[in-house]
Amino acid sequence: MKETPDIVFYRIPGEQVASLMGAFELVREGEIPKGFVVSNFKGDTVYQLVEGKMASFEGLPPVEVTSKEEYMKSAHNFIDYLKEHEGKAVLSRLKKIARPEDIQSYFNGLCDAYPNAFVYTLIGAKIGIWVGATPETLIETKDGTGKTMALAGTRTSDSNFNWEDKEFEEHELVADFIENNLKELALVGIKRSKCYEAKSGPVKHLRTDFEFELKKEMVWELAKKLHPTPAVSGWPVEEAMSLIEANEAHDRSIYTGIIGMIDDTTRLFVNLRCAQIVKKDMYLYLGGGFTKDSDPEAEWEETENKAATLINVLKNG
Repeated sequence: MKETPDIVFYRIPGEQVASLMGAFELVREGEIPKGFVVSNFKGDTVYQLVEGKMASFEGLPPVEVTSKEEYMKSAHNFIDYLKEHEGKAVLSRLKKIARPEDIQSYFNGLCDAYPNAFVYTLIGAKIGIWVGATPETLIETKDGTGKTMALAGTRTSDSNFNWEDKEFEEHELVADFIENNLKELALVGIKRSKCYEAKSGPVKHLRTDFEFELKKEMVWELAKKLHPTPAVSGWPVEEAMSLIEANEAHDRSIYTGIIGMIDDTTRLFVNLRCAQIVKKDMYLYLGGGFTKDSDPEAEWEETENKAATLINVLKNG
């Protein structure tokens, strides 16, 4: 079996592009990963890139698009459930488009278009080929200070309508979830900002920032505590995860997983606005939050708006 190195190019906001070569290896239960890490949505499969090693291709599962009919059926299942149980749940789908001709040029285009996003290209024998430009920080650390954010609620960037009370309430659920988990780990010096509007390319979100004291040995424990947040799963989290598993025909793989660097200064992100490249196609992973009052057609359009993050750069290239 032919061995080749796994390759990662990434750009942390405000920093230069970095590249790594090695092999992605599974992190065993109880181990603390280091270096470049990536997890699946559930967080029960975590890989770390071991530099200097070679990887063997093992074959990857097929990737299927989500038809609008399939999406609408799942959307109505979500709404019916939420009418009985309250809460929120995030439904995702896959959209297929033509892949970029040159991945490196496309990566550079994403870096230029989204200076405040974590941009990456990942080529892994066990994971596949992925590209992304995610706006959501999971954990940032420097000199004993930790930062995270609640990012929930989506509008197009050019929308002039006021945010609705329902959207603020859903956002506060995510922010409260994060604050409660920070307190459960007995972290000190917790500061919570007011909710504000933050633009991310073609869309904008409601955002709340958190800052706190964080020891290096607590970073991965906090990451596992926060992930997956209600912003990518729902609320209550366990019920939302069950609803997702029962209705999403596709495997989210590393979409909405953890991605980034664990080092002296850690930068971990939630893997949003990402796509998997398979042969001549690119599969965009797109999601949105549902409540009992959601309109499936409007939620479909929201995922189309999120797709623009990756599609616009493809067109401009």
